[in-house]
Amino acid sequence: MNQSLDARLLGRHFIIDQTNEQGTISFFGIFYHFVANEPLKLGDEVVITAVTAEHLTVTKAESLLKF
Repeated sequence: MNQSLDARLLGRHFIIDQTNEQGTISFFGIFYHFVANEPLKLGDEVVITAVTAEHLTVTKAESLLKF
C-alpha cells in the first residue's frame, strides 16, 4: 500500500464538538489542525476534503450532498 496516513483521512466525517471547535482533531493518535471553507458551529458534521502539510481542509457534509 503506497498511500500516506494523511491521504487516508480524505472523506472521513466528524462532528464539530467542544473538543475540536478550536480547529484541532486527533486521528490515530496524531493531532491535526483543520480549517473550514465556511463558518462552523457546534454540531456541524464535516468531511475532510483536502490534506496539505499545514492543515486539513474540511467542508460541511450537507454542502457535499447531491440530490
